[in-house]
Amino acid sequence: MRAKLRLHCAARQDLTSYFEGEGELMSNRKSKDAARSVRVASAARKAALAPAAAERPKGREAEFLKAALNLFAESNFASVTIKDIAQSLGVNTALIYYYFENKTDLFRAAIDFALENAFANMRAIEGGSADPADLISAWLDNHVERYAEIHHFVKIALDYKGSSERDPAVDATIASFYAKERELLSRFIRLGIDQGRFKRVDPGRMAQFISTHLDGCMVRMVILPDFPLKAAVGDLHRFVLDHLESEAQPKTTRKTRR
Repeated sequence: MRAKLRLHCAARQDLTSYFEGEGELMSNRKSKDAARSVRVASAARKAALAPAAAERPKGREAEFLKAALNLFAESNFASVTIKDIAQSLGVNTALIYYYFENKTDLFRAAIDFALENAFANMRAIEGGSADPADLISAWLDNHVERYAEIHHFVKIALDYKGSSERDPAVDATIASFYAKERELLSRFIRLGIDQGRFKRVDPGRMAQFISTHLDGCMVRMVILPDFPLKAAVGDLHRFVLDHLESEAQPKTTRKTRR
């Protein structure tokens, strides 16, 4: 009788293990299917929104991008995970994957978001002023006023360039910022030359000089948090306009935002 009871118990244990194993297998399959469904939904959503890709993110997506920017800036690209970002927001990782295909996609979108914010204010200023000195001053001031976004971009770009995880789309996004900045500053300098306000300098080279020294100020802030950014950008502002302004241009008429 005892032998039969032991045999019965063993059989029940085997049967329980079998069904538990099957249940775990089914659960894993469901999890994989759910993740696959999220990725498909994300891809479909992005395809549907493709014509509006240039629009600034709103709502939850913008919230995710801000959180991602903060985490990538505080740590680095390699160490931050989707789970970290989801936890910082108090949401499930599946919701992040609804908006972004993977960490690299989120990283690229976060950089785009920061740069779009940096240029948005400048477009509004440019639309209301035709004074080339004021426009150059506005771009320099923009680096002080929108320090958080630009500082995050510089910090993230430096970390990313030193990382082994590289992606052509991210490299292109970083390069596009400098291309846009150079085009913007070149346009202002060319405008000043055409108006007779500025000397006949090479607009591209002068734009590159301004961009490079602005980067120097932002990188110094990464290294030395107490670096006087506003004063340093002010020095650059005065140096640039002193160099650009024509000898015939009275110094007393110079407009400055400082």
